[in-house]
Amino acid sequence: MSTFEATSVIKNQERSRVYAVSLFPALSIPTRMRSETHYSGKGICIAMIDSGFVPHPDLTKPENRIVRYYDAVKQQESDLPPEKPEFYSWHGTMTACTAAGNGTLSRKLYSSLAYNANVVLVRTMDDKGSIPTARIAQALDWCLENAKKYGINIINLSVYADEMDTSLDHPVTSRVEEATRRGIVVVAASGNNPRVPLYPPACAPSAITVGGLDDKNNMLEDDGLYHSSFGRTVEGLTKPEVIAPAIWLPAPILPGTPTHEEASALSALDNMLDDMLLRTLPLLITKTNLPLELLRSTNVDEVRGKIVERLTAEKIISPNYKHVDGTSFAAPIVCSVIAQMLEANDRLTPAKIKEILTSTAKTLPNYPSEPQGFGMVQATAAVEAAATATL
Repeated sequence: MSTFEATSVIKNQERSRVYAVSLFPALSIPTRMRSETHYSGKGICIAMIDSGFVPHPDLTKPENRIVRYYDAVKQQESDLPPEKPEFYSWHGTMTACTAAGNGTLSRKLYSSLAYNANVVLVRTMDDKGSIPTARIAQALDWCLENAKKYGINIINLSVYADEMDTSLDHPVTSRVEEATRRGIVVVAASGNNPRVPLYPPACAPSAITVGGLDDKNNMLEDDGLYHSSFGRTVEGLTKPEVIAPAIWLPAPILPGTPTHEEASALSALDNMLDDMLLRTLPLLITKTNLPLELLRSTNVDEVRGKIVERLTAEKIISPNYKHVDGTSFAAPIVCSVIAQMLEANDRLTPAKIKEILTSTAKTLPNYPSEPQGFGMVQATAAVEAAATATL
């Protein structure tokens, strides 16, 4: 449970009680990154190669910032991804909003650092839940072919190839290297298992590979390491280069899904006065996974206990957001910092961006160096260094 709490006091004639606005409140990304810059990624485009997507309001309102959608499974292009959420839509939509969401459904609270950046969305997961190496390579090929057309500056890869192969001629690694040669910054999630070696693209030498930080969802300077993958490339380079928050992160619940319906109902019930809660429960319980036997209970503490169990199990922050974790989300955070850097100085090369990120990073004390590389990304310092950098 987070030590960061947001509460509201609701009083009635008999007593006052303190209710959590959210069982699992989450620090916003700008807050936890201690970002103190006015840059917002405006004019920069991030290509998200991921499972799948929906046109989430945090990307489309008040203005649509989805430049193009490419379905690498069907090999089809369109203006926007499908409205209907599928099981494969979750991960990609969450990473895209982590990189460039503006927090529309949270009144801007849960926004990215690059809330004005454009995005290109590339689906790679098929209906069986598979993302084969060849499809990731195809997605990268499409991005390379269309980089100038859609203004792609950054590619985020929170997906992994099938092979544990660190060679430079691996089809994913070779394309990452080609993208970098063309001036596109490639950011890759390192993975979430420190007991296994790195998979492509995390082992690509020119990629900025991102491991995970556990900031404990607070501002107490007691950060720890997330259980990230790490290792060395064929050239002997240590990966990841940097780490960023990878747990306790706010990410969107997809509108129109059963999860969204349940989150809305549970959040409403959780914030009701006792008498209102018992009267309203019969109207909302079928929207949740609460046991129907609860309808027979007149014990409000028992009812609240079951609501808390469901909120906890689903990591619900609010009707529209929930906690997520993994280096899949640390990588898009770094993409958002890079978008700010490029807005501040569009002459930066991928190599210079990596140099700035690593030189301004802060080492996590009392933890081994291999899983953290040069340490925690320092958003403000990186952007300030970018603004004044010379090539």
